[in-house]
Amino acid sequence: MSTLRYSLTLMRSLSLPLLAVASLVTAACTGGTAQPTAPTSGDSTPTTVASSSTSPPPATTIGRPGFCEIGWEPEQTGMVESAELTEISGAAVSRRHAGVVWLHNDSGSDPAVYATDTSGADLGRVSLPDLSARDWEDMALGPGPDPAVDYLYLADIGDNNRSRDEVQIHRIPEPEPAISVVEGGETLVVTYPLGPIEAETLLVDPANGDMVIAGKALSGVTPLYRLAGDLDWSVPHEATYLGELDLGTFALATGGDAGANRIVIRTYDEVFAWERSPGSSLAGTLLTQPCRIATVREEQGEAIALSIDESEFYTASEGLNQPILRFAGS
Repeated sequence: MSTLRYSLTLMRSLSLPLLAVASLVTAACTGGTAQPTAPTSGDSTPTTVASSSTSPPPATTIGRPGFCEIGWEPEQTGMVESAELTEISGAAVSRRHAGVVWLHNDSGSDPAVYATDTSGADLGRVSLPDLSARDWEDMALGPGPDPAVDYLYLADIGDNNRSRDEVQIHRIPEPEPAISVVEGGETLVVTYPLGPIEAETLLVDPANGDMVIAGKALSGVTPLYRLAGDLDWSVPHEATYLGELDLGTFALATGGDAGANRIVIRTYDEVFAWERSPGSSLAGTLLTQPCRIATVREEQGEAIALSIDESEFYTASEGLNQPILRFAGS
């Protein structure tokens, strides 16, 4: 993709004026200024990690080729049928309901999640009237208070103007696709120690519920923040600054997913991956070098979800009746 075409896409997605984009592009191309390192609590030291187009040294053997060691080719499995899904920003594959993929819209939409499958069939809309929806940017499936239940996490973390003093993460027990309304839910109020950031990626560790928010920056230098899985959701919490992940200039993180063995973060046109070793933390793995595993050609792609067995992943874009792409190793 040409620099001009990419810049125009970024102008649309970030809602920035031309002069602002020009100045950001200039800064990015000349190295820019990294976000300052801040003291942290926890077991991680702030750091900056660069991405790689080659495979990092294997951390463990999990009985199949690593994401970095095989080729990935997209296959269109269907088209999104629902006319309400015009700004898909997050996706999660259900473990409880075979074949179901949960989706949600970006900012400006009512609080709701949509059930579909890999063919794009409209399986139902679940309204969530007790939750707010200022700028939902990602979703994840993870554990919660009841160990027998999977929960949907909804990340209201978008902040194009970097003006929000606090953001929110909502959590609900995964609903039945046929249910039209689900009341209740929990909301975690989150602040950042270094001030507001734009972010579109929420990762939830399926083992313990630890959360990582990845920022979105034109320079590709992506700040990472952690929230422990055992937090008390009834009071606000400041996220712990972990460090930075350098995905490369113009590589804006727009979504991600975390599994027990693998993690993926996507940009508008690339997918980065990490292999997890047994017992490794979500935060610790993200602070190791990822690799680029795929190129994605979509109108404005933001959603990505791993399959249940983590052997493949699915992507979807904003726009009406967009294709659902399945990436399987070749």
